[in-house]
Amino acid sequence: PTGSAVIGIGCILIAIQIYTGWIPLTDRVNISRRDMNPVEWIAIVLATFWGLLNLRTVLGFVRREQPAWSWAQWALFLTAVAGVVYLMSGLFDIPRSLPKGGTVLDAMPRVLELIFPGVLITLTCWLGYSLVTQEYGGPRVGKSIAGSLAARARSRDISAVQVPAGQMIRNRLSRSPGAGAIIGFVALFTFFTVATDLFLDPQSLASALTNNVTRGIVAIGTTMLMISGEFDLSVGSLLGISGLTFLGLMTGQFPPGGPRLDPITAAVLTLAFVGFLGALNGWLLIRTGIPSFIVTLATQLMLRGIPLVFIAGGANLRYVDYFDEPPYIQVSRLVLIALAVILFLVIGVIGGSVVRNRWKDLRERFTNYAASQSDFRALGRLFSGIFFGITAVIVGVLLLLLVGVAIEEIGQLSQGSSSLQISFFDLMNGRITSLPIIGTISREINLRMGVFWWLVLVVVFQFILNQTRYGNATFAVGGNAGAARAQGINVNRIKVSNYIVLALLVATAGMFDAARLQSIDALRGQGLELQVIAATVIGGALLTGGYGSIIGALLGVFIFGMMQTGLVLIGVDARLFDALIGVIILGAVIINTWSRRVKG
Repeated sequence: PTGSAVIGIGCILIAIQIYTGWIPLTDRVNISRRDMNPVEWIAIVLATFWGLLNLRTVLGFVRREQPAWSWAQWALFLTAVAGVVYLMSGLFDIPRSLPKGGTVLDAMPRVLELIFPGVLITLTCWLGYSLVTQEYGGPRVGKSIAGSLAARARSRDISAVQVPAGQMIRNRLSRSPGAGAIIGFVALFTFFTVATDLFLDPQSLASALTNNVTRGIVAIGTTMLMISGEFDLSVGSLLGISGLTFLGLMTGQFPPGGPRLDPITAAVLTLAFVGFLGALNGWLLIRTGIPSFIVTLATQLMLRGIPLVFIAGGANLRYVDYFDEPPYIQVSRLVLIALAVILFLVIGVIGGSVVRNRWKDLRERFTNYAASQSDFRALGRLFSGIFFGITAVIVGVLLLLLVGVAIEEIGQLSQGSSSLQISFFDLMNGRITSLPIIGTISREINLRMGVFWWLVLVVVFQFILNQTRYGNATFAVGGNAGAARAQGINVNRIKVSNYIVLALLVATAGMFDAARLQSIDALRGQGLELQVIAATVIGGALLTGGYGSIIGALLGVFIFGMMQTGLVLIGVDARLFDALIGVIILGAVIINTWSRRVKG
């Protein structure tokens, strides 16, 4: 109780100090103390919440409530983690704080000032956590063969077992396909955040997202294919062919001497051509029975020859060599209205399903509140309500935005404006100049439309994988093809379909890449196959199939982005990137394997 009281009072005092301006979290030169930024408001809310939670724990000890032990060990565990982060921040601040020309002894007071609070918080909280967990754990109700049916059921109920914080985290991660990705993402994000103040700069974050759009979209299809028990080494070559086909059809250079097509027709033909190549990969796999590694390795080498032949001599196929202006398209406002309605229905279906699940969880927590033996039932009900509210608000805002777009287009249509002229390149992967609520975005922030389309695809395919029969069949095929056949699933069709899905996503990523750079070279996409497989493995997918998630792949790609941006910001040689990625892959695989053993 003493530790919880100290933590609670300390957090409340920190919140007050931030509010009054005595602990500034950003630059305060010529800025009033009453003008707080979002980071400071978030810190105030979190510190206040954590302080009140710890003080409520102290009250539980005073009242001799059993849940107080659970709350105390979690408070001490998480505060110890915060102490480690604080210590890391102090260690990174030491080189910037040392006096120039001074001796080591001159620097010791400043060094101790930076690291002592973190060491004190970490050691004391970890010691308290160890002492609490020694008296904590085991079932609350002893096993019994006598008594009522309800009493014997409670004695066998594993939900009544008290589990220390560390073990609970391991148990939770063991149920997640992306356990390694979750740990790696949190660890790297924390590391780079405390290592440099520039990491959370909007310009750095936007750059990390924009530079990984291609990798992220391809990783979605790779995840679907790997879950079904196969993988594709030809995606890098397919990406190069996608860009070549798209720009070549618009400029008349692919095939040579061909007609110059409008961008929409070029995009449709690119999707059809690359989708056919993906189907060819799947057909060869099924007809020959050769492992996918050999089949796609062969097609990788064969397909790489196409751009090498058509873009010879190391030259680039550039759009600006043939046209002075980007390709503009006339979009009928009726089409925009129809798209708004379709997106409204799609978001309504997907978002409605998510909101219903959140509501079901919240209702169950209220219904089973009295019967629940969890020490955290009150917090569970609170967070379930918060998550439900946030989800409902996000879905509602998106639906309202689409309704607003439809109403605006109807108004423009009634005024005689029947179409809208827009650059096709900007529509696909142009720079985003403004966002709702945030407003205008500075030109230094390179945030592009490709990021938006990428996140939309993540949501759609996460829904397909987890909420549809096709997704269930994909897991079944990768987990046990024989059992899937026994259940009536056409295993070959699922595998070929996933090859086609991956090829279509590669074509989409290739067109986004070409729209951004407006050029293509013969080696575009080289090495992409290993990068996306690595990101997918980091995200929790297994090479043996039957396990993985789209969200895990998203986190795996985010780890790539953070590494690329963070290493540059902290001054590490960029040539170490591949080596560090290898370390992360190995660590993620070890964590995923270990967590599955814990689950087993």
